[in-house]
Amino acid sequence: MKKVYVSPSTQQNNVGIAPFTTEEKEMNAIADLLIPLLLKDGRFEVRRNSPSMDDVYSIATDSNNWGADIHIALHSNAGGGEGTEVYSYSIGSNSERLAKALYEQIAPLSPGKDRGINYKLGLIEVGDSVKATSVLIELAFHDNTKDATWLAYNHEMIAQRLYKGICNYYGYGYKALDVTPTVAPSTPVSVDKDGYLMVRVLDSKAGDVRSQIRAMGYACEPIKLP
Repeated sequence: MKKVYVSPSTQQNNVGIAPFTTEEKEMNAIADLLIPLLLKDGRFEVRRNSPSMDDVYSIATDSNNWGADIHIALHSNAGGGEGTEVYSYSIGSNSERLAKALYEQIAPLSPGKDRGINYKLGLIEVGDSVKATSVLIELAFHDNTKDATWLAYNHEMIAQRLYKGICNYYGYGYKALDVTPTVAPSTPVSVDKDGYLMVRVLDSKAGDVRSQIRAMGYACEPIKLP
């Protein structure tokens, strides 16, 4: 199974515009929904960081020690901009492929003008400190009212889109979101058609036979033979 390290922000004091609370709280709420999807899928093992890991180097070390295949850092942005951007290791890398897979799922949904794929090795969870194929996604700007509101009210949708992006990176279908309704097999309706039965009996027995047939609930009439 593929090993996915989910790393929501630990920035507990990074406050956004209401109804957005803090970056740590909102990103962990999204991770809380993303991880069950990955586990339900059955093709992924999942590990996450802890809010107590204030040092980003400790997160990178935890991911490396676990042997993650991919490492996804979940963040919200600030600085007066708008929209989604994803940070990748380099052009043409698996990191860029993963970044595009996530960006293509989130960018059409986040409000405002999105910011594309960027390359910044100085980010610990994108650069050489993390051995896995890694990206950092800035889902939207928590100091922009429209973005902040979207982030606060769309945790489930964001989690589902992140899950789809991970599946797309691996070329998987969305098993955790496939809904196959359980329908009881229909019982064929049996139509019992009328049939006709000719019985030849002695005249002396005909009365008794007719009585027996009628007693069974069937019509019975004599036919005069030439």
